[in-house]
Amino acid sequence: MFVKLLDNSEGFSLIETMAGIILLTIAIFPALGYFTNSVDFVHQTEIRSQAMDIASDTMEYFQAEAQNNWSDINTKSDSFSLDDLVTFEAQYDDNLLIDDYTIDIYLTENEVVEGNKKISVRVLWNNDSKSVQLNSLLRGGS
Repeated sequence: MFVKLLDNSEGFSLIETMAGIILLTIAIFPALGYFTNSVDFVHQTEIRSQAMDIASDTMEYFQAEAQNNWSDINTKSDSFSLDDLVTFEAQYDDNLLIDDYTIDIYLTENEVVEGNKKISVRVLWNNDSKSVQLNSLLRGGS
């Protein structure tokens, strides 16, 4: 009798179809969470990479300024802004991923090697809650 029932079956019932859809939905929703997390992670990585580029280009700007205007280097660091970097490096003109980058520059005399200054460039974003920092030595121009 059981074999006869299988032979007369013409397809899936509504209950079987609904059960399949429910199981598929339960399996797909956690996977969608991974995709949204990965998209956010990639975006944060892009912002961090751009902040590192800004810090690196700021460091290069001050290395060039140290060669040309060593006596004014402290004044330049006090008044430096992202606008100075835009004129120095054209890639930042309209291509910033976020609007709240802040650049902090610290210049200190180097006690080990006279005539050099230690420079620390820190780029902050996300209301100053995230940051990257580069440190180097500046040597005055001859």
